[in-house]
Amino acid sequence: MNRVSCPDCDLIIELPALRDGQRAFCPRCNHLLTHRAHRALERSAAFAMAALIFLILSNLYPFLSFEASGREQVMTLLQSAQELYKTGSQVLSFFVLAFIIIFPGLILISQLLVLMPIVLKKRPVIGCRLWARFIFTLGPWSMAEVFILGVLASLTKIASMATIVLGLSFWAYVAFSLCFLIAVTRLDRYQFWRIILPFPSPQATSGQTAATQGLAHCHICTLTSPEHLNHCPRCGATLHYRTPQSLQRTLACLITAVVLYLPANVLPITHTDQFGNNTDSTIIGSAIMMWHHGSYPVSLIIFIASILIPLAKLLGLFWLCWSVNRPNSPLPRQRTSLYRITEFVGRWSMVDVFVVAILVALVQLGGILSIRPGPAALAFSGVVIITMFAAESFDPRLIWDKIEESSRD
Repeated sequence: MNRVSCPDCDLIIELPALRDGQRAFCPRCNHLLTHRAHRALERSAAFAMAALIFLILSNLYPFLSFEASGREQVMTLLQSAQELYKTGSQVLSFFVLAFIIIFPGLILISQLLVLMPIVLKKRPVIGCRLWARFIFTLGPWSMAEVFILGVLASLTKIASMATIVLGLSFWAYVAFSLCFLIAVTRLDRYQFWRIILPFPSPQATSGQTAATQGLAHCHICTLTSPEHLNHCPRCGATLHYRTPQSLQRTLACLITAVVLYLPANVLPITHTDQFGNNTDSTIIGSAIMMWHHGSYPVSLIIFIASILIPLAKLLGLFWLCWSVNRPNSPLPRQRTSLYRITEFVGRWSMVDVFVVAILVALVQLGGILSIRPGPAALAFSGVVIITMFAAESFDPRLIWDKIEESSRD
């Protein structure tokens, strides 16, 4: 029996050996501790190799082409970030480039450097531990599938303006996104670290929390170790019973996001110049315009991803911070589930930023038609990124600490 601590409620659990296809859940908070898949490392390495090849191909050929009034504009994948840089939106340009190319590429390279020696039964590469950490640290910031959704939304938005042709790189990027998702999801964190750097399970009593036994859960490799070691003996991450100053950092991020949320929804997100006529469009204005044009699915996507999800995430995290400080707060499992949902959905709000990047890169026809980013684009990307940091800062184990304190009292 291996003993593990749940990252969401800190309970020590005896984990039996799993067969292929089996999953293990925490009995207290229902967190998925691990799942075992047949030949997971080999398949993950194969899909990672395919994804890296498709990512390279997606940068070599035209991504989209836009034709209006006898003039044509061809866009490559890199131009989605380059045009933002040329218009003065350097920060926004870096976000787009990092989220759709740099971070996914680093994850794939890290996977191959770690997994290929295992598959080929060779010696591990130098810095194996560091490369393994990259895979899971950069995971939430890789948004290939969100970018694809943004491309589809932008195509629907400008389909009435001109003729759109999907280039070879577009299909290569779609194939990359699918292979990337499979490569990442096939890799279970617990099983992965047990194979590449095996460590004995901790000497602990199951059914009690790790913190009460002087143990700390590593948020990178899932190993439970004595907290006095300060650093995880397997991956080198800093050990702590609970995320330091979790509530303070979460609330600071949330307040900052609230400050940015108002200009993100009031100021224009794009400036459109068509035959000398300038038109500004806000996020809610874009959703309403798509609804009036009959593009109901795209209108709903923009409304849900860009307005409803950020607002719900802010309110949800504020409520979680407030409930943690309340004695005898009910429904700990439901609050933990709420936290998991807010952590998962936050990145999908970047879809509107990617729509702006596509429109700016694609619609540049001189005095006929051109689109530039508005100030709301940077403010809105700030809301998304800062709320993601807020979700990472919040420690769900605090929910269960209050329950234990109340039971002891």
